[in-house]
Amino acid sequence: MILIAMLSIIMFAGTVAGVVISPVLLDTYYAGDRDFSVSADVGQAFGGASALVACMTLFVVLTSVILQHQQLKEIQRDKHSEFNEALVLMAIENPRYQQCWGGRVAPDGVEEDLFYYCSNVLKSWTRAWELKKIDEQQAREYLRGFFDSEIPRLFFEKHGDWHRRGQNRTHRERFQEFANEEYLRAIKAGPPHRRYERYPARQSVREPQLTRLETVDEVLPLHPVEGENRFG
Repeated sequence: MILIAMLSIIMFAGTVAGVVISPVLLDTYYAGDRDFSVSADVGQAFGGASALVACMTLFVVLTSVILQHQQLKEIQRDKHSEFNEALVLMAIENPRYQQCWGGRVAPDGVEEDLFYYCSNVLKSWTRAWELKKIDEQQAREYLRGFFDSEIPRLFFEKHGDWHRRGQNRTHRERFQEFANEEYLRAIKAGPPHRRYERYPARQSVREPQLTRLETVDEVLPLHPVEGENRFG
């Protein structure tokens, strides 16, 4: 990114300098030449070359701006994701905060922090898929193991997008499609091998540490926007 910006600046500066200095150089070189047609031909050729270089410089500048804009959007999304994960961690470590999210995210009798943890597991795999750290085969293997447990099935039944199959097209959304397919395949195969395991309720373990968003002016909504899944 920095290299592209520096290259665009250098090309722009070189083009401007060439356009400004070229008339002086041409007049000096052809000062004693009586054939003005030669000077005119050279000037026309240089003018065309200058226009070409200017277009290339503009293209590089526009490309740099587009890439920087995309990078800024990625940074903002990552910051929002980090902030959201901090809130989820607070709810896991301090169960009394779970009621602040609204209605229960898990069925009665199932600890809500298990659903929060399932969400983070899927977010981790989704991010790995986005960064191309895992391929489709690995993603499906992870998801098959995930849905061989009762709690992940309950989570995905309530918060997944399995009923919206065939609507995902981007690289990121393809992971959602894998999850939908593997969930339905697991349901069709029968009960999971790992049933729900109940453990004693855990009390708050530490005081919450709030995280401040640095790239936006206000706290973004916790609920997913229209068209996005809960763990995306």
